[in-house]
Amino acid sequence: MTIADQPKINKSLDGLKNLIMKMLEEKDCRSLGLTDVAIRAGGNSQETKKWRPLLRRVKLAAVHLQSQNLVRGIRKGKEVEIKTSKGIIRLELSSPLET
Repeated sequence: MTIADQPKINKSLDGLKNLIMKMLEEKDCRSLGLTDVAIRAGGNSQETKKWRPLLRRVKLAAVHLQSQNLVRGIRKGKEVEIKTSKGIIRLELSSPLET
């Protein structure tokens, strides 16, 4: 499937929250970065002008999901608050025991 064949992704806050959850629930996905989500929403990874502007909105969507205990933010192997953390943050699904 080429990029042109892929369905359009809703880039609203709710659309990005759905995309994060969908990507985390995919087989073999243990964690993912905010840039992974932005690239999937924005298209070609080589075209940074399309996906870089989405990074703030992706982070905001991740903050919302963390506040609902659906995802965890991980930095350097430790759980962090996504809202206040800087640098590279990985997202993981929260385990049912933690909610």
